[in-house]
Parts: sequence; structure tokens; C-alpha cells
Amino acid sequence: MSKKSLIGWLCVIFLICPVDTWAAESEAKQVVVMIVPGLSFHEAGWFLEQDDSSIWDKAAMGAMNIRPDGPYSYLNNMMTLSLGVRTVGVKGWNSYQLGESFQEMDVAQWMSQVGWRTAGGNLFHPYYPQLKKKNTAVTTGLLGQMLEDAGVERRVFGHSDTTVEQLRYGSLLIMNQQGEGEGSLLEAVRANPQAPSGVEMNPSFLMEQLAEAKDRRQLSVIEWGDLHRLYEQKPFIEEQLFADKRQQQLQRLSSFLQELNESGYAEEIWLLAPMMNEDAYREKQQLAPVFYWGEKKGEMLTSATTKQPYLVSSLDVIPTLLDSFGLSSGEVHLTGEIIRQERSDGGNISKAVDEMVLIYKSRANVLSTYISFLVIALITAGGFSFITEGSKQMYRKLIRLLLLSMLWSPFWFLALARLTPYTGVWGFIILLIISSITCGYLVDQTRIPIFWTGLVTFLLLTCDVALGSPFMQRSYLGYDPIIGARYYGMGNEFAGVYLIVALMVLMPLLSYPRKWLALTGAGVLAIVVILVLGKSTLGTNAGATLSAMITFAFLLSRLCQSRLSAGRFAIMTLAVLVGGVLLLFILQLTGERTHIGSAFERLLQGDVRFIIDLIQRKLAMNFKLFKHSNWTQLLVTSYLLGAIVLWRKRRQLKRADMQLFMQAGVVASFSLLLFNDSGVVAAATSMFCVVSSYYFWLVKSAKEPEAGKDNSFL
Repeated sequence: MSKKSLIGWLCVIFLICPVDTWAAESEAKQVVVMIVPGLSFHEAGWFLEQDDSSIWDKAAMGAMNIRPDGPYSYLNNMMTLSLGVRTVGVKGWNSYQLGESFQEMDVAQWMSQVGWRTAGGNLFHPYYPQLKKKNTAVTTGLLGQMLEDAGVERRVFGHSDTTVEQLRYGSLLIMNQQGEGEGSLLEAVRANPQAPSGVEMNPSFLMEQLAEAKDRRQLSVIEWGDLHRLYEQKPFIEEQLFADKRQQQLQRLSSFLQELNESGYAEEIWLLAPMMNEDAYREKQQLAPVFYWGEKKGEMLTSATTKQPYLVSSLDVIPTLLDSFGLSSGEVHLTGEIIRQERSDGGNISKAVDEMVLIYKSRANVLSTYISFLVIALITAGGFSFITEGSKQMYRKLIRLLLLSMLWSPFWFLALARLTPYTGVWGFIILLIISSITCGYLVDQTRIPIFWTGLVTFLLLTCDVALGSPFMQRSYLGYDPIIGARYYGMGNEFAGVYLIVALMVLMPLLSYPRKWLALTGAGVLAIVVILVLGKSTLGTNAGATLSAMITFAFLLSRLCQSRLSAGRFAIMTLAVLVGGVLLLFILQLTGERTHIGSAFERLLQGDVRFIIDLIQRKLAMNFKLFKHSNWTQLLVTSYLLGAIVLWRKRRQLKRADMQLFMQAGVVASFSLLLFNDSGVVAAATSMFCVVSSYYFWLVKSAKEPEAGKDNSFL
């Protein structure tokens, strides 16, 4: 070989080796997920306000909805977090390490006896077949399997065992589709007679294991059970001593996180609480803290699942961890979205969580009182309509004021929403009553009170949705982030109101002699309402969008003076539904992916079973709401009173525009009942608005029998 050739080969080797080394190093990445059962925002507040460590200033923070399909529990919540869908656990579920006993037998031997292979790791899950059987709609062990296929190692450390029971749920995040996993459950915990249950986490062992993995691609899950063990013993500990022990445990956790963060062993660190402690749960503090340390520092966490500052879902954990290693779910559909960091809006996470908890704690009492009042008021107005001919003018004014005040209440539920943390619950209620009565009195002095009520409410709802629903997110009539049924868009309570106030806005045009003007106005308003309700960046309420299409199609056909037999109405409804589904699909093509867009994706992939399951869940939810919700009272009352109005021909008003309003409102309410996932709620609020408006006109017509050509009843 010539000298030049030798030099050339040496150059090639010199150039290739660093590239290969760099490529190998670039693939090395360790992500650490710390699972801390018992951690709540009480403890998070101590970290942020009292801990001297600087680690918390570097963290991105958020609040996680951890609601499972059944009751809150560490197992159910962890199952939901690890499977990416709301579900419940399997009784008896646990992880066992090689050498441990299960049912008085060596666990490996027991697993081999029941036909499960034992060569895929040193962890065993005897109840894995039951878990697969219970969750047929989801791929059990999806995260661990995808990481394994991509060459990412997975290990779990520690447990939450107490003297009473074994709790080893961290392996749910790392096991593959055969229920296999690697870990050191026992070695990561050391004996300490003074610690709760006589054991505590072993930070030195954990740091050694994480140091060994720093040059590998590995997901390391640490189940830090010390706080849970302490809270298990709380009933037996004096209050002051418990406070001291709690602070010691929090300082140990903080010190370990500080050491891990400074070591550089992990590129990303997550601190998650799958279940808060009993004290926080009883106080309705049912959002769990989540902290993240990565490249960026001190920002807030959010996701496309919630589209709210500081708020994420436990369903987001799997897609986020996959993304950490540059992986995607491929053809497997995941309900959650990737958790991302955003620049803080200047707010405070503790303040945001306190606002959410305040609404959640008082929501049931406020709404049950409000609904009961609406029911009583409607019955009073309905009874008064029987005797209104001979009643005194003062009584008629009081009933009109009562009805208008009720119609103004949704507006003030929304407009005052952000004041609740400052006024308190009772202050909010007092302001709501005063504001509703005042507005009711003022518009009653105008010629068209129903129009003005509808217009102002319509504009507020439209503006709020256009701005990202900042008021609806904190309204008692909005959606609750702790319940987690909806996080963004137009909620079902206000969706029912929105459709009817849109019809109120049209009332002056419905009585106008030139029908083309009414047709034009109805067409323009229909486009606005459908866009607001259905657009992916606005209302994202599929059921309300379809209901709006049916309602306005009915209204336009009546304005065209078309006679609709039962058959024609059914054909028109079917045609509108088909067109509505296509339009809904088009409205999801721009902006972030929403729950509606996800459903269309599944449908286009041929996943008909998902759509069937979705419909079944919606029907089951409506049936459950009808049986147990307070809204059923308002729904039944409104429908009964509406039926009485329709049946008592001699009491009905003769004006065609009012008749059309009533008919379109009934169509809207029935459509919402059929097509919304919480149709009972949307149908109740919509029918309440229809009946209240109609009774207002009935009461007012008593003193002006020749009002057929006068607009003063609007």
C-alpha cells in the first residue's frame, strides 16, 4: 500500500469514527418520571413558597386532571395515566420482583404454571390477563412496547408498600404487551425503623442506577412512595408531629430532585402525582400537580387536550413520553395530546388552581339552587297565565320582571364568572340576582325586551368563544376542568341558550312584512351560529352544530311557507344531518386537532367500532344525566309547560312570528336532546328560554288584546 493510500484510509477512519461516536451519543437520552402518590397542591404550595431549593424556579408547572372512569384511587388513576384512556384497575393488581412470592408460591414458578413466559424481565404481573380482558378497546402495554420496539430501555424503581398492603404501580408505564418489564422495586427502598412503615426511598441507589443509564436511551420510572406511607399513618400521629414529618419528607424529595437535576443524568425529569392524599381529596383539591425540568425553564404546561393555561390531562402522558424519544403512536390512535411548554401569561398556578377548585366545590350547590328557582319561577308563571285576564297590573309586572330576570341570568352567569374568586360564592349569587333583576326591569321599559335580552347574550357568548372562552372556563354554567368532560369551546349549558337567543335576535325580522329580509337575516345568522358552534378553533360542539343546522333549516322552510308533513320533515332532517356531518368535517380541517377532528380521523381509518362505542357512551351519559342530574327537573318542567302552551289553543298568541319562534325553539330543544352528549342539559336550558319568552308574551298580551300588529311584545 502506498504512503498516499495509507494516509487516505487513516483520514477516512478518523472522519468516520467521530461521526459514529457522535451519532451514538446523540441517541442517548434518559427521561425520568417520578410517580409520587399522595402529592397534592398543598405540598406543591410548600415547594413553591417555603422550600429554599432553587429547583422549583426552574420547573415548568401545571395541574393535571387525573379522573379515571370510576372512583378516584391510586390504582384507577394510574391505570388511566398508563393506558391513555379513562378506565379502572383490576382488583389485586401489583408488580412482583423475581424471587418474591405470590399466593404462597415463587412468583416466577406461579407464572410458568399458568402459561406465561418468565424470560422477558425480572418483573411479573399475575393479573395482566385480567387487565387485557377488561380493556379490549385499548392496547395494553402500548407505551412500553413502542419504546421496546424503538430500542428504548425501560426500568422502574421503588414502590409504595405499607405495612398494610403492597402498592407497586409504577411498572404500568414500562411493561410491554406481554406484561414484561425490568426494575428494582426492592433495592430502591431501604430499611429505616424511624420512617413510616419502616422503609424509605434510597436516593444513593437511585442515583447510581440513573448514572449507569445516562449514556443509554432509557425511560426510568421512580415510584417514590414515602409521602404515601406517611399519610397512611397520619390518623395515628399527633398533628404537630405529622406536620414536622411531612416537611422532612418534602425536603427529602426536593433534595433528591435538586441532586438529579444538577447531575445531568437525565435530559428530562417529570414529577407526577397519580393520586392526591385523602386530606386534599376531601377538600375537593382533585387536580394533581405536575412539574417538568427540561431545556426551557420556569414556564407553564398545557396541551391541545385542554387548551387552558396550566391545565393538562393524565391522558396526555403517553403521547408526551413517546415524543420525548422522537416517537409517535403511528396508526394507533391516542386520546391525549403532547404536553407542551408555553410562556407564562403572568398568572400564578396556585391562583389558577384555587379558582378551579372554588367553582368545583360550590358548583353543585349553586346550580341545584339555581335550577330549583327556575323550576319554581316557571311553574309560578305558568299558573299565573291561567288567571292573567283578571289580574292586577302590578302582578303582571312582577311576573314579567321575574321572567325577564330569568332570561338574563345566563348572561350574568357568564359575565360575572371571573369575579367569583374576589366576591366569594355568596357575593357572586347576590351580584347575579341584583344584575339580572336590574336588566330585566330596564329592558321591560323598552318596546322589544326579548330582542334586547337575546342580542346582548348572543354577543357576549360569541365574543367569549372567539377569545378562547376565558369566561366560560370559570363559569358555573360552563365546563369544569376537574370533572373533565369538556375543556374548551361552547359548553352544553350555554349551547342550548345560544341557539334560542339567536332566534330572539331574529324576532324583529320575523314580523317584518318583507319576507326576503327575514330570509336574508336568518341565513346570515345561521352561518354565524354554525361557524361559532362547529369551527375547530371556536365552539367545537358537534351536537349543537347539527341541532343549529336542523333548527335553521326548519325556520327557513317555514319562512318560505313550505308545508312540512312528517315525512318531508324526516327527509329534510336526514339531508341536513348528512350535510351537517360533511360541513363539520370541513370545519375541523384548520386549526388544532380537537375531539371532533379525532373522531373523524378514526372514522376515516375505518374504525367503525370507535364510532359505535362513542354513540353508546353518549347515550349512556344522557341516560345517567336524566336519572341523576338536577337539570332533569328543569327539562321535565319546561317540556310540560311547553306542551300546555301548545295544547291550550285559546291561550296561544295569534302572532305568526311568536308562533314560529316557539316552533323553531321546540325543534332546537329536541335536536339538542337527541344529538348532544349531555343533551339533557342543553335541551333543558334551551326549552327554559323558549317557555320563559312565550309566557312573557302571554302575560303582557293580557292588557293589550289588540297587540297583533304591535312589536312591543318582543
